[in-house]
Amino acid sequence: MEKVSGSSEADPGPAPSARVAGAARLARLASALGLGGRSGVCVDAFGAMTGSWGTAEAAHLPESDVSSDGSPMEFAIGLDDDPALQFAVEALRPGDGLVDRVVSARATMAGLVRRYGTDGRRFAQVADLFLPEKPAVEHVAMFGAEVRRQGDAQFKVWFYPAVGGPDRAAELCERGLAAVGLGAAWPAVTAHMARGERLDRPVMFSLDLSADPEARVKLYFRHYATDADGLAELMAPYPGFAAGPVRRFCGTMLPEAAADLSAQPPVTCLSFTGADPTRVGGATVYLPMWTYAPDDEAVRRRMTTALAACDRSSGLYERALREVASRPLAAGRGIHNYAAWRPGPGRPRLKAYFSPELRHTDPKARYALDG
Repeated sequence: MEKVSGSSEADPGPAPSARVAGAARLARLASALGLGGRSGVCVDAFGAMTGSWGTAEAAHLPESDVSSDGSPMEFAIGLDDDPALQFAVEALRPGDGLVDRVVSARATMAGLVRRYGTDGRRFAQVADLFLPEKPAVEHVAMFGAEVRRQGDAQFKVWFYPAVGGPDRAAELCERGLAAVGLGAAWPAVTAHMARGERLDRPVMFSLDLSADPEARVKLYFRHYATDADGLAELMAPYPGFAAGPVRRFCGTMLPEAAADLSAQPPVTCLSFTGADPTRVGGATVYLPMWTYAPDDEAVRRRMTTALAACDRSSGLYERALREVASRPLAAGRGIHNYAAWRPGPGRPRLKAYFSPELRHTDPKARYALDG
């Protein structure tokens, strides 16, 4: 697929920079979600988080971990009664190296503090853990923002626990929780890694960049050598979850793979707050969509089925998908990154994660067991 340009097919002209392409997509998404009056908030926040990209096209930036095709941005739509537009980016520079990415991550955080007064205290408490001088992995940090109909943009950061070495990811998570005053959460984390950190691998450590007492710390895990039954058993202890609904969600979204999710491992997330560090505040399942379904049209049908099962209209999702897609859905796969599901206490919550496909379609599976 050609890079998105927004110009006519006969005279495509120069491709826009990644920042320009992303800002244009965000403005359209905000309008599709009924957040048109908030599009300026979205674009401004996006610009603040992507200064390190400069004027580079996506193809001239290093391959990112944010989207399945290596695009340096991802969009997510919260499909509930108060729709939210979330966007995530990776702090990259053209031709950068590992040390440069640490510098870019710190500079991005400093910029958010200067521009928005974003609370950076917890970032500072863990920065030396997750942004070392000599990182052991290629990706070190992503930044995100969420915009709703009311209120300011809410920022967050995701760190990579393997940055100190793949065999130290769990240790770094434990130290990170202790550094932000949530050391008491660690027994709940180890219970979630019952098969050991090689198969139930901690892969992201996230902070809400807020001084709110309910600001969350979230840990994300990639689960290898599992299936729908294994995922259902893992999630059963958490409020609202039950084995039957988890299996049904897997069967709806990944019918080809519900009995074997090894080609592309699913992800789960646990959140904690200072209100009660010993208790899991929320749990979420993320199913990877770019590997199993034959194309994005098949994913669209599955998403509408899942939304109907939650007694939700598919209109919001369909409008967002039209603004994200730059090609016919049946022409390939890769627009949908993940589908996230979290049950009750009311209706289950669904979130769709989209790639802008600024690099290519039909991305391969990522995150092999020993990769």
